[in-house]
Amino acid sequence: MPIIVPDIETDRLLLRPLSVADAPEIVRLVNDFDVARYTSTIPHPYDMQMALDFIAAPEADPQAASRFIDDPDGAIVLGIVVKEGDVLVGCVGLQKTPEGPELGYWVGREHWRRGYASEAAGRLVRLAFENFALPELVASAVTINDASHKVLEKIGFTICGTGEIHSRAQNCHLPVIHRRLKRNDWLRKIGRAA
Repeated sequence: MPIIVPDIETDRLLLRPLSVADAPEIVRLVNDFDVARYTSTIPHPYDMQMALDFIAAPEADPQAASRFIDDPDGAIVLGIVVKEGDVLVGCVGLQKTPEGPELGYWVGREHWRRGYASEAAGRLVRLAFENFALPELVASAVTINDASHKVLEKIGFTICGTGEIHSRAQNCHLPVIHRRLKRNDWLRKIGRAA
């Protein structure tokens, strides 16, 4: 039986599938080197065809969540939309990796320091643990990306190692800090016994 994902909302945000209408805003937000430079998958420069391909990818499909548990290559990508004004500010997602389901996100520079990444990532963690009952999540951030480390710490991720990623934007390897969040630890943090 497929898992039905309810509307994914927070106080300020709506996390929703992307549409072709989002492509121009995705290009505008991501075609900023400061947004792309610490990611592994976002190239720079970023053009309209790249955005359309991203939106058409299986992980951006509105039904991706229903396939996530059973698909060994499962992934979910959702737009982060500020409800007031219906403004797309970034993306958040889960992708299965050899290390486990990985949380990822990006937010356009003009929307930094407003708590959107923490709010969206925290809500996706809740989806992963409550709806999918995943035992744990992983995430990584480039060592000098202090803002991303703060987001991950705020939502409960702890350091579990170091490594490297290949940055498509910088075309080089960058050092990262790996983090992990176990479902039982998250349940304790929110006040529910594991």
